[in-house]
Amino acid sequence: MLTLIKLESTDSLSGAHTGKILRNLTLWIGLHLTGAQLESLNFVIRKGGHMLGYGTLCLCWLLLFRGTYWMQHDYIRTLRDRLQTMRFWWRSEWAGLAVLLTFVVAAADELHQMSIPSRSGSWHDVALDTSAGGISACLVFAKAKWRCREVDVT
Repeated sequence: MLTLIKLESTDSLSGAHTGKILRNLTLWIGLHLTGAQLESLNFVIRKGGHMLGYGTLCLCWLLLFRGTYWMQHDYIRTLRDRLQTMRFWWRSEWAGLAVLLTFVVAAADELHQMSIPSRSGSWHDVALDTSAGGISACLVFAKAKWRCREVDVT
């Protein structure tokens, strides 16, 4: 995910370039949009990409922390005995650290974009990216809660 975010932070994927690609794509499928419509569609797709990318990054961090925890503890028993305790699936420390690291990557990405002439860094994007991480962490919490709903021996 970090490599993908780095690649998307280049000049070739700036808003102007993706706008041209989108215009060609819409013309190819037979949609004739006005300039304002294309600009709005480009904006929505780009911000949706931020949400998807940084939400996935936060999920990757959470899976990394959980996997590290499982490697240090008796995860074989957890899987074999179907032990459903919340501490094996979710920790608030993992979520906090995952969202914090998502914020750090988002801030570093926006700072990097400030150095590219065709790009501009925006703290609004950092807030959007961090909120995507928070939403991702909440979804993982909901899944862990659902998975441990039958018997919780925390």
